[in-house]
Amino acid sequence: MEASARGRSARKPAARIARRFRMEVGILFLALAWMTGPPDLGAEEYQKLEIAADVKSRFSDGCSSVQELLTQAEVRGLDGLIFGDHDRISIQYGVPYLENVLRIKMDSPSLLSNGAATFLSEINQVDRSDDTVVLVPGVESAPFYYWQGNPLDGNLVAHNWDKHLLVVGLPNSLDYEEIPTLNSSFTTRYMKENLFIFLICVVATLVGLYGFMGKSWRGAYLLFALVMSLFAVNTHPFKSSPFHPYLDWGIEPYQNVIDYANSKGALVFWNHLETPVAEKIDNGLFDVHTRTERHPTDLLVTRHYTGFQAMNETPVTAVDPGHEWDQILRMYLVGAREKPAWGYGANDFHCEATGPNKLGAVRTVVLAKQKNRASVLEALGAGRMYAVKHTKDPLRLSLDTFELVDTATHQRAIMGETLKTKNSPDIGVRLSTAGATPSRAHVRLIRNGRVAKHAVLNLPYEGVWQDPGLDPSRPAYYRLMVEIDDQHQLVSNPIFFDPGTRGQPGLALARLEPSPKPTPMPAAPAESQPALADTQPTPAEPQAAPPPEIQPSKAEAGLQYAEVTANGVRLRKGPSTKFPIAGKANKGEQLVFVRRTKMKYKGKAWIIVKHNGRQAYVWEGLVKIQ
Repeated sequence: MEASARGRSARKPAARIARRFRMEVGILFLALAWMTGPPDLGAEEYQKLEIAADVKSRFSDGCSSVQELLTQAEVRGLDGLIFGDHDRISIQYGVPYLENVLRIKMDSPSLLSNGAATFLSEINQVDRSDDTVVLVPGVESAPFYYWQGNPLDGNLVAHNWDKHLLVVGLPNSLDYEEIPTLNSSFTTRYMKENLFIFLICVVATLVGLYGFMGKSWRGAYLLFALVMSLFAVNTHPFKSSPFHPYLDWGIEPYQNVIDYANSKGALVFWNHLETPVAEKIDNGLFDVHTRTERHPTDLLVTRHYTGFQAMNETPVTAVDPGHEWDQILRMYLVGAREKPAWGYGANDFHCEATGPNKLGAVRTVVLAKQKNRASVLEALGAGRMYAVKHTKDPLRLSLDTFELVDTATHQRAIMGETLKTKNSPDIGVRLSTAGATPSRAHVRLIRNGRVAKHAVLNLPYEGVWQDPGLDPSRPAYYRLMVEIDDQHQLVSNPIFFDPGTRGQPGLALARLEPSPKPTPMPAAPAESQPALADTQPTPAEPQAAPPPEIQPSKAEAGLQYAEVTANGVRLRKGPSTKFPIAGKANKGEQLVFVRRTKMKYKGKAWIIVKHNGRQAYVWEGLVKIQ
């Protein structure tokens, strides 16, 4: 009994000490929680993945296999690749009324000619075998072109030949086969619209054959049957597109592809909106010219696409304050569009070391939940991304933080998201340069299409801004444009502010006028400005910038030519005989000389030429540069 009592009395102080320790830990935890505030509402952790988008492989006019591209991506420090091989590179011109029978057709290797099933199988197999780089299948489609002119007069032109849409995430090979483009695979999608005329021609053919079996007018009936059979073939109902290239159908063929992509759960982006193209294709019989004008206004007249190419090697004016992108975003604020448009960076990569664009020179940085294909597609669709261009490694802009924060409720929103609050938010910004010494950059914060802040900041930079010019009763959006020089730029996607009035009937915003471009970077040291102020000068009336001129055709431009000196010269898709054959040329044929590469064989370089409007490679020992 005494021993038991002594044991209990010895354990009582230890129990009291343990309870006191737990109480003190609990008080400390509550104090820390009070000091740091409640947890962020709606905040989520994301991974930054650097993606090269719109990458071509050997399945179309690229130089590398899928495995080789993955290896190059690892060297470049990329986390993912989004492929953009051409679905069909085909152009044809036919005799009126028999244009699908009596025709001249020019084809180049493309995804569909090489096999969509093989394309998907190879990407999926390589993606499963290596988790360091995420591979996302995609296809660049030129849905439509239309003819003007006459081949006999030498002025035949195919318009909009280089008007492209990037479709990402189609789930199976049949979906690729049925993309509604001209000159593609047979489908039954438009059979109902074309069946009536086809049946009439078939019936007429049968009538002609029945008459031929009679005793009189056999020759006439046979001729009639042959003609009507040609018409039946010409009007077959299994067309790949509901449009034909002998009439300008406007924006309809492109909206048709957008709607198709949406019906398959894929993402679709406008590409190369501001790159005018004029080329000549030599088909051996007569000259064919192609011409594609700048078309950024197509962003305004099409609907339901995911986004557009906001960053490329060349300037994209649609992202400038007050231009097409801001007009779309403002329409979304007032309820005139169902969803906003997101901007991505297009690498437009074809060949390493020889092509004009290096792999990863333009990147799309996505904020993904996980490092896999599904998370990348989800981030692209949600707009959690920014585009960055850099020519010189390692100088690359990095947007480490861009968010709207309600300090009262601790809610926050990042790119592609909406902060729903009636309180004026703080704007958190953190910028740096990846792998480089500190730099200075022009930073423009754009609110509803106007520059709300323009400063020159020393990088790395971190600050929190307030916007005294914001009307907290009206919806708004913010986006960033950052520039060190014309070769090192960054464009963010918007963050939306909604006090509960977005899309309400009768809501109107102030008249939008393009903001002036920033002045050249001053030599004086930059001063950090933590408070946001409307420093924009009084805007002038909008001045529409003249569109870049279309480049002249090769015959008019006085470019150099390479004359083939032997018959059956094989043109390659890369600077080596190991690359696939891109075409053949015979002695005396004139190829447009583009430039020499650094790759040599027996002391002579491989050169880049243009053949039938497409780039190819040929050894200099087989041509004579004129």
